[in-house]
Formats: sequence, structure tokens, C-alpha cells
Amino acid sequence: MRVLLVTGQLAKDMVEQQAKESAVETVTLPLKIAVAAFLTPNFISNELKKLKLTDFNMILVPGFVRGDVSEITVSTGIPTFKGPRYAADLPTVLDSLCDIQLSTTIPACDLIREKLVAKAFQEIQKTESERDKLLLKPGNMLIGNLAVGKDFPIRVLAEIVDAAVMDKETIQNIAKQFVEVGADIIDIGMIAGESNPEKAGQMIHWVKEVVDVPVSIDTLDSAEIKAAVNAGAELVLSGDAGNIDEIASYSKNVAVVIIPTNQQQGYFPKKATDRVKFIEEIIIKAKKLGITKCLADLIVEPLDILESFIAFKDFSARNPHIPLFVGISNVTELFDADSIGLNALLTRLSSEVGGSMLLATEKSPKAKGTVREEVTAAKMMFLAKKRFSAPKDLGLDLLVLKDKKNYEEQYNKSLEKTSKVIAVNKTVEPTLLDSAGQFKIYVDRKTETLVSVHYLPNEPTKPVHVIKGKTADDICAKITELALLTQLDHAAYLGRELAKAEIALKTGKAYVQDADLFK
Repeated sequence: MRVLLVTGQLAKDMVEQQAKESAVETVTLPLKIAVAAFLTPNFISNELKKLKLTDFNMILVPGFVRGDVSEITVSTGIPTFKGPRYAADLPTVLDSLCDIQLSTTIPACDLIREKLVAKAFQEIQKTESERDKLLLKPGNMLIGNLAVGKDFPIRVLAEIVDAAVMDKETIQNIAKQFVEVGADIIDIGMIAGESNPEKAGQMIHWVKEVVDVPVSIDTLDSAEIKAAVNAGAELVLSGDAGNIDEIASYSKNVAVVIIPTNQQQGYFPKKATDRVKFIEEIIIKAKKLGITKCLADLIVEPLDILESFIAFKDFSARNPHIPLFVGISNVTELFDADSIGLNALLTRLSSEVGGSMLLATEKSPKAKGTVREEVTAAKMMFLAKKRFSAPKDLGLDLLVLKDKKNYEEQYNKSLEKTSKVIAVNKTVEPTLLDSAGQFKIYVDRKTETLVSVHYLPNEPTKPVHVIKGKTADDICAKITELALLTQLDHAAYLGRELAKAEIALKTGKAYVQDADLFK
């Protein structure tokens, strides 16, 4: 196999360097354009025709080339496909040429990524398809129609915190959003210290109207638990030493999360050994009272995380057939750090101690996205455990702000030899406002879109256009098409602000126009 790698002048050295890491024989051909992304199928066809190529089995062009590159095959007689967008992915693509069907329209890096993701989901689906057989093993159980236990991926319970103070529309919208990103169970959060059984039952019905997953009730109040179970709740959070006698009679056909507390007396053992002993006593009592499906929550204490996970690990070793419920959001909500890394690590710890279900909450702004993050993390840890590997190169990841590879093209300082070098050290403010008007930029979280509102100079409170789109590129293109700006500095400003808004939308950062996105 001999492959011709077409690229631009500036990327030549990097492409050659990366190609050497593969065993496939390659020749790098930089065409007479500086930036590879500016190459077009027509330009490449015309340039390659001049060379009369004959001794290549394949041609790969940069993944950034727009359009269909099949015309290059026609003009050269050599099969031509889109390679990866970035040179750093070349070794992987070249070494996978026998395993993937390349495309004339889709970059090779996307095809490989899709293949890895598909393989990951196939592994998970294989386990799900064996559900009936696995449910025969001790410690696995059904909650509603959801299989839970150590032989299945960790399930994610998404709590609608303080649902009792919300209206029907809000509760249903949140429930649908959580299920859309992968939540396995929707949990109705009641208000501690209050008793509102009528609303508890109502909310169970509301959620079941719009999602087809099990629903749980999060309260220690026995009246609320009874109302929720009667309304169809399949899981109770929680039973403890203070309420287990009272809730047992109407909780025999549902699953119950047991916690090592007596909330009525204000008792919670801090030491792992005491916690394990106390929860075992409660579970024994619960089973004697007829509760057949018990999950154990040793409680993740934010002020002593290590002791908490020791309790989980010790309990699991002594009681391998009782599924563990791990409330990792207890930590995420009370930790001033980005949730994505915290959730990944806490899910890993939960997997190591044998966790079967995770709690996900999104009460504070910094915790937004936690449900999606825990869902992905749970799948990653399941695959890692099955493959006896670290949670790496699984086809799924939680990399958002950083990359596994360095995709940057290194700056070549020799470019300065024939150029005028201009060092900029201050912001130049525009001297005139654009006569075509001004824009106010928003992020619409509900629809996950960017919004650019256009005002004329003489009507600063009455918008003329409201332009919506998923990306900064899309909105900038429409604004240019409509000729809604006339100054270069305004165009540069607008592009900068829309790019910031798009990053904010993707990462969960708050977008404020004219303010720095990151400290």
C-alpha cells in the first residue's frame, strides 16, 4: 500500500512527521496553497493531473476540504478519500485502512470515532440483551422495567430537586430533558421537614405522563412515600431506622434505598465500621418486614469522602448481593470545581466499590450537565471493567476542555523573515458606531441556540431582526447575507462575541456580552 498525502505548504512538515509513525508507505505532497483547509476538490484535481501519478494505491486529502472529493478519483484514476482533519490523527487512520471504509465526503477521523463509539454501544447493548439471564444472578433486580445490579452498567437516577415547589409544566420539561440525555430513573425531590402527600402523588403521575422510565420519590416522610407508591413510584428514597416500620407495609412491591440514619433522632454514624453495622441492622429489619428489594446507600459525606467510600467498599465486601446506591452529587454540588472531572472520578470510585446506581442533581449552575456527565461516565466505567482496562480509549470520553492529542500546528518563526511583525498590546476601541445598527447576543439554554438581536441606531429598544442558530458561523453568515453590518471592526467584534457565546453554550459557562468568558 502506497498512499499520497495531499496537504498545504504550512502543514507539510507536521504531516510528514506524523506519517512516519505508521508502517504504511506514504509520500507527502504540499500543493501551492499555504493553508490545507483552503484546498478544493477542483484545485486538487487540476494540480494532480499535471503530475500524471501512477504508482499510488490511494490519495488522502485533508479532512477540512469542503465538498465531495470523488472528482479527484475521476481525474487521476486513483481512489481518493478524505483523510483526517488533523495531522495528529494520521497514524491512526493509516493503520486502520484495512479496517474502515473511507469516504469521499466524511473525514476519516469521524469515521474512526463513529466506529469506536458504535463498538462501545454494541458491548453495552450485548449485556442489556442478556438481561433475563443476568437477572437470575443474586444481587440483580428489576426496578420497574429497569435491570439494576453489578452485572449491568451503573444506572443514573436524576433528581428534580425541590420538585414539590414546581408546577406541572416545569417538572415535565425537566423530566424530559433528563431522559433525553440518558437518565435511567427520574426522582421527585420533596421538601425536607414538610409533608405534602397529595402533591407527591400528583407529581408521580405528571412525570409518568411524559417519560417511560421508572420514577422514584425522594423523602423520608411516610405519608409522602405512601402516596407516591400508590401513584406508581417504583423506587423509594429512603428508608432508615426512623421510618422503616411505618413504610414497610406499602413498600413491599417496590425497591427501597436504605440509609444508615435515624433522622427522627438526628443520628448518623460517621465512622465506616459503625455505618456498615447500622445499615446492615436496618436492612435485616426491612427484609423481615417484607421489603424484598433493598439498595444500600452508605451516604457520601462531602466532608469525609474517603471514609464514605471505605464504608461502601466494606459493606459491599460483606454484602456482595445488595446493590449500592452512591450519591455522588452530594460532593459535586458542594465542590467549587468543574463538575465534569469530579463526576468522572467519583463514578470511577463508585464502580470500584461495586456501585449499581448513582444520584445526579443539577441544582446549582456549576452542576448543570451533571446528568449527561454521569450517564457517559457510567458507560465508560462499565466498559473499562469489562475490558479490564483504565477508562481510556473506550470510544466514549468526557474530554471537553482538553484534547488527548496535540492538534495545533506549531508556529514557524521563519515566517517573520520576510514579513513586517506587528506586536499588539492594547485594545483599539471603535471610533464610530456602525450605521447599520448594533447587536445584543444571548444564549437560549432551553433550545440550545445562539440568539443575535439586531437594533437600528435610531430604535435602540425595538429589535428589527432576531437571528437564531446553533453556531457562530451560521449566524455570522446570515448577518453578512442580510448586510446588517458595514464596518470591519464591527464584524470582528460580532464574530468574537458569537464565538464566546457558542463556547458558553457548549461548556455551560455563563455568557455575558463584552465580559471575559474565562478568568
